Amino acid sequence: MSIAAARNSTNVRRLASWAVTHVRFRLASAVAPGRALEEAARRFATPPRFPHTARELELLATGTRFDVPAGAVSLAAWRFGRADRPAVLLSHGWGGRGAQLRSFVAPLRDAGYQVVIFDHVGHGHSGGDASTLVHFADGIDAVARHVEAGGTQLAGIVGHSLGAAAAGAWLNANGRAMRTVLIAAPTSLQRYSVLFARHLGLSEAVRAAMQRHFERRLGRAWQDFELPQAVAGVRAPALVIHDEADTEVRPRAGLELARAWPGARYLATRGLGHRGVLRDAAVVQDVVDFIADRVVFAPPPPRHPREFGAPAPLL
Repeated sequence: MSIAAARNSTNVRRLASWAVTHVRFRLASAVAPGRALEEAARRFATPPRFPHTARELELLATGTRFDVPAGAVSLAAWRFGRADRPAVLLSHGWGGRGAQLRSFVAPLRDAGYQVVIFDHVGHGHSGGDASTLVHFADGIDAVARHVEAGGTQLAGIVGHSLGAAAAGAWLNANGRAMRTVLIAAPTSLQRYSVLFARHLGLSEAVRAAMQRHFERRLGRAWQDFELPQAVAGVRAPALVIHDEADTEVRPRAGLELARAWPGARYLATRGLGHRGVLRDAAVVQDVVDFIADRVVFAPPPPRHPREFGAPAPLL
């Protein structure tokens, strides 16, 4: 009973805190839009940085650490497996760490690959505080080029959540054709910003100003990262995996992404959630089989007539 009471008390405090923040931003949007924009942009681009778990640290201790320059910061990366083998790059999601994808390391290595994991900007052991989808895509590019500069061939990439969205954007921008697995991938940065603004209590005017702020600052239009449209010209073999119990990125986002990606295959899982899908043995085996081209997976189901071509939501 005491544990339940403590949890209820915590939930009440969180709800109260959210309500105060919502009212504060709603008022600031009306009377001080510049200040609201500055604070909202800071929150939007600041990922939570969680410490590594004991199991993650155990994994990192078995790899070879190297650092990759990425603009003004350095990305922490690790290699696993023989250096003369083709590499598979693993890209984690928002608030995560490369070692979160640890379940894929040994099976991919045993299948004959070198595995490369890294922490995105503002995450894990990497430098920086601010991070966005653009930073994620640029981080993938920096690590991929670093690995290839050392004479290693990239055989594939596996991404989770925002790290999957960034992988799709990177492939589109660079014309790459390696085997690609996208797990629990969101599809729309713009729609996410709308939900973010709604949660904070921002007006649409301030949200739109925040979008323009990031587009000017990073030199990239958000439209370039709308995945169902952006990946229509990608020719990389892709497997899209999404769990039907994912409450952070709705399953329909993955389904629409698979339908838009030419020749993509689609795998729906059940009861694993947004992060549990990374630890499921069957999912891990499916990923290895796809990267190694051992199994031909089914294409996504055709659109139902009742869907009327509605866009896929991010959340």
